[in-house]
Amino acid sequence: MESYLLPILGAVILAAVVLIFAIKKSPAPAEPKSKKEPIDGKVHLDPAADAAWLVNHLRPTSSPLDVLYAIATTPDQLKITQKHLDLRQEAVDKKLAALSKKSSTNDMQDLLADDGGWAEEDDDPATTAAKKAAEQKEKEAKQLAAATGKEDVTKLKLEGIDDGVLGAEWVERQCAAMKCWPPPQFQGDLTDGAVKRNLLMTMGRLHAKQLNNHPELLQAGPLGNIDPTYFQGTIEYRSRVGQLLEATLRMACTLRSFRLANSVLDAMIMFKIGVMDVNDEKERAWFADLMKRQYGEGGTPKLIFGEKYLGVPTADPNAAEGEEKDAEKKKIVQLVEQTKAVTTADEKMALEMHISRQHAEAFTKEKLAQCQKQGIPPQIGMNAYRETWFIMVRARKLDGELSPTDKNYGDDHLQVMSQNNHQLYQMLEPATIAAFQKEFAPKNRPSNRMVIGWPFQVANIAQKAGKVKMHLVPPQEEGKYEFTVTIKSQDFLGVDDEFKLVLDVKKGVKKEEEEEEESEGDKRIIEDTDDHDVHMLEFGFFCFMSKMRKEYIITRKANLNLLTSFSHELIKDCFQSWNYFNADNLIPANLT
Repeated sequence: MESYLLPILGAVILAAVVLIFAIKKSPAPAEPKSKKEPIDGKVHLDPAADAAWLVNHLRPTSSPLDVLYAIATTPDQLKITQKHLDLRQEAVDKKLAALSKKSSTNDMQDLLADDGGWAEEDDDPATTAAKKAAEQKEKEAKQLAAATGKEDVTKLKLEGIDDGVLGAEWVERQCAAMKCWPPPQFQGDLTDGAVKRNLLMTMGRLHAKQLNNHPELLQAGPLGNIDPTYFQGTIEYRSRVGQLLEATLRMACTLRSFRLANSVLDAMIMFKIGVMDVNDEKERAWFADLMKRQYGEGGTPKLIFGEKYLGVPTADPNAAEGEEKDAEKKKIVQLVEQTKAVTTADEKMALEMHISRQHAEAFTKEKLAQCQKQGIPPQIGMNAYRETWFIMVRARKLDGELSPTDKNYGDDHLQVMSQNNHQLYQMLEPATIAAFQKEFAPKNRPSNRMVIGWPFQVANIAQKAGKVKMHLVPPQEEGKYEFTVTIKSQDFLGVDDEFKLVLDVKKGVKKEEEEEEESEGDKRIIEDTDDHDVHMLEFGFFCFMSKMRKEYIITRKANLNLLTSFSHELIKDCFQSWNYFNADNLIPANLT
């Protein structure tokens, strides 16, 4: 009897054991995991905060490097860069997780790899069909990801994870080797990630020609072994710095600070060309040689100033309307114009300069050759050209001191700004006000304060000559005045110029009834003797700041998959030897 029950008892025990194992194996209901939301690429900006930061972190004595450091650390700059860093960290986390998962899957597949047994599974038609269906699904998923910009994160090249990939750490090592890291004279906090990144991109830009010609970068570029999370950021950073440099220049001119405006203009050249010091003779020689090799003997950028005139223009009574004027008649008209003396009663006077561009022909030939080589219609390539110059005018009285009641030449314009509740003045902190008051003390005012700061832009690369005309308000006190005119380029290194004009201002009698003000006001005029267009930049700091974007959007595809949108040839071009001018119109062809 007992022997008969033993098999049944064994079957029961086996069933119980199987049931227990099945219960243990069944997972308990898991609590739903909170899915980590992707980082939002939007950054809300506050241009007014940037304006306040810049005006209170710069002084009349600020150097070009100080200007670039202040721009690198504005609140909005740090917000945007921090967002870039957050997106990079997100990409790093995703890639490491994907690689870890892929590694675990591979280990399991190796563990269960076919060792010659279980041949019946390979021969099973249903299993074979299922494998093919899975492979087809994976292929379609990859195609969809490529089309939508959501490609496999494991393919993203990241410095520190992928071997041989260059990025921010590589740039930092190279800058340290060139003794420009840490940044010279920088007093800020380099432990802050966004501050460090912006300063690194600034130093990289100022040493662009050394970095772009480095053998390691030249080798990594064509292979795609560059970290797009850094190099894409440098491209966007350069654009933002350019906008803020323009805003800072307008701010300096609103405050009428010659020295600060001069430093901002130098910072523009340093950042655009990639040099640490605009006065370095070696850098100037390098740039002159570069222009000569690129454009030939006549290709060195230079404005040649011909006849100059400062006075009150009058119309030639013998000139018929619409009559074509030849060169000789123009000269006669100019002599007629110069006969009228400037008086304290005049509402305005004109500064006129005949300018010749000695580099016009060489630039035009090279630009046409570039368009033909790259298959770009010449009209499009030529219309994209811009060449910007900046004129600053200062004045001093040779036969005495400037009158403190002269609102354009001798008064305390900071006090006037305060009385008028000027928007920029309201941003100034006490220490900033004190610094500028010291700059414009009566003894320093003629040297340090601008009468006017004025940009003009050449939009026709072929233009050889033209007449620049700008209006100034005459002094309100009679006497002899010396006007210093400084011309600086915003594109070329070592081509600045300066000259002086002496003017006698006579005592004038004001009319009993003032004529209605002209609608054009202090409109700046450029007359072109060759009938070519020369465009001007509108001036006004707060007008410019109000137009700056209030929101910045970092797209994931642009930030994380930069190389997928670059062709091999474009990457190759980006890392070739330094070429200052390219088809994008005077933009340095590099990524740093």
